Amino acid sequence: MGTRCLPGWHFLTMEPIQGSIQQPLDYVRSSNDERLEIPQAVEVVLMLFLHYAGTGEQLLLRKHSWCSDLASMNRAVTVGAFGRNGVFLSGHPSNFSSQGLGVCAKILEP
Repeated sequence: MGTRCLPGWHFLTMEPIQGSIQQPLDYVRSSNDERLEIPQAVEVVLMLFLHYAGTGEQLLLRKHSWCSDLASMNRAVTVGAFGRNGVFLSGHPSNFSSQGLGVCAKILEP
């Protein structure tokens, strides 16, 4: 988590986008929707904390989001399960799929 978040607006969906749940990271990258991008882990973590600070609502309680960062052994970072113990960060192979894993997509400006 040594990655800095670039200044400026970062628009992320607050829930994994429809169709990305239980799909591997490669599926999301192949969607060819040029308006959507896989966010960095720091962007998802900041979204979770800033939303919680402003509203008291915990997003991604039982879900995780794929991120564009790579962990050791060429695994993709996932962020989620924001509960009383904090936020869970993990790494999975890009072909991994799970019932609560999808993408909180970063929406690019038109």
